[in-house]
Amino acid sequence: MRKPLVAAPPRLQRMILQLQRYNIDIQHKPGKHIPVADTLSRKPIECDSQTLCEGMDFQIHSVICNAPVSDRKMAEIRAATAQDEQLSRLKQMIQSGWPDSRKRCPTTVAEYWNHRHEISEVDGILLKGEKIIIPHSLRTDMLSRIHTGHLGIEKSKQRARDVLFWPGMGKQIETLVGSCSICLERRHSHQREPMISHPIPERPWQVIATDLFTWNSRDYIVAVDYYSRYFEVEKIVSLTSAAVITKLKAMFARFGVPQTVISDNGPCYSSQEFKNFAHSWDFEHITSSPLYPQSNGLAEKTVQTAKALMDKAHAQRVDPYLSLLEYRNTPVDGLKSPAQLLMSRRLRSVLPATEKQLQPVLSPRCTFQSRRQLCQSRQKQYYDRSARALPALSQGSTIRFQLPSGTWKPATVIGPAPTQRSYNIVTDEGQMLRRNRCHLLQTQEPNPEKNASDPIKPASTETERLQHPDADPLEPEETSQLVSTRSGRIVRPRVVLDL
Repeated sequence: MRKPLVAAPPRLQRMILQLQRYNIDIQHKPGKHIPVADTLSRKPIECDSQTLCEGMDFQIHSVICNAPVSDRKMAEIRAATAQDEQLSRLKQMIQSGWPDSRKRCPTTVAEYWNHRHEISEVDGILLKGEKIIIPHSLRTDMLSRIHTGHLGIEKSKQRARDVLFWPGMGKQIETLVGSCSICLERRHSHQREPMISHPIPERPWQVIATDLFTWNSRDYIVAVDYYSRYFEVEKIVSLTSAAVITKLKAMFARFGVPQTVISDNGPCYSSQEFKNFAHSWDFEHITSSPLYPQSNGLAEKTVQTAKALMDKAHAQRVDPYLSLLEYRNTPVDGLKSPAQLLMSRRLRSVLPATEKQLQPVLSPRCTFQSRRQLCQSRQKQYYDRSARALPALSQGSTIRFQLPSGTWKPATVIGPAPTQRSYNIVTDEGQMLRRNRCHLLQTQEPNPEKNASDPIKPASTETERLQHPDADPLEPEETSQLVSTRSGRIVRPRVVLDL
């Protein structure tokens, strides 16, 4: 009885209306406390009182008057309901009475069985409680009206469930909102995923990270050791692969060739020249997902540290190399200094030190790794409190990828990339890209029509053929010699006329 009148089923509404004149207190008594059943409940007295009809008339009047629907739309719903075969059969079922079991219920109206006690018919319109049951012919129009404001799935459901009803309405709203191109293009970014920490190396200078940065209108390269956090900074004259390789060779000559080098996807790192360098010097080169600097987080953090040291040294007009020297001698995370972890000794600096302190001392690897593992576990625990894992994507899935501006454009998944949570995708223009899972959104949009035999063929080739329909198709030998750029453009050889 505490439930609001508008939220109660029609049968309870009529009972509440009949009891409005009384001030009663209802107490529930379990059946095990009732030894003898009430006689009146077994054989009720037939009553021809007109008060029940008056209550029903008042209820019908309140429902029709308070419905947020215009008279013209109500007449349209009434006419569509009369022409709807399923709702006409449902109306007959309401008037004649529902069967005792669901098995005897006609299949045409079986989906309304669970709501049979709430469905009523008022002036040719079917209602579920106070919600209007929409005929099949008007449901598409109602779905578009529900999504007029381009609200999200849950808000659209709440708006629809306030006044409308039909079986499967919630699922159809999810499909509609999930395939709306305007909403998908302007949706928010994904919630961050659980952290995946880089494994702790077993020895110094085994795994290094490198990156480029600009400071004071000059370009620099930084390389940091994952084991000791020892980093090197060098000024470079250009951002070409040759200049970067020269500086890395000098670092490798001092500390040895690392087993793994991690970098971003800059042009100098993704070039064929750098691949040849990695092969000839026998190290594995791993690149992070484009537009996802978090994957190369140690290098990004080291760039921030190097810039801070150089900024402060420049402001004080002191030698920045002294700042680098003191940083390399400073303990990190309660452990030994980067110089001690890398070279097992302290570096002599401007601070006084005894001969014993400058003697080489081997750092125990087990103690260091357990302490570093504890730090990573604590960091992951705090980071994952607001993180949520995203489902994996399968080949051929229709997706949208996020641009740096924040908008989402359609694409198709080609397959997983070598690194974790990274996928190779192809856009509608035929451009092949590599993106992290946090920049990919799986949608319910239909797959664009494309050639099934060559699903990842660059669109520029097809565009050129459409623009030049009279051109002869390429021969197999000529096609095999063409080179595609990173953006998907075909590099064609220059044609020289033999005059």
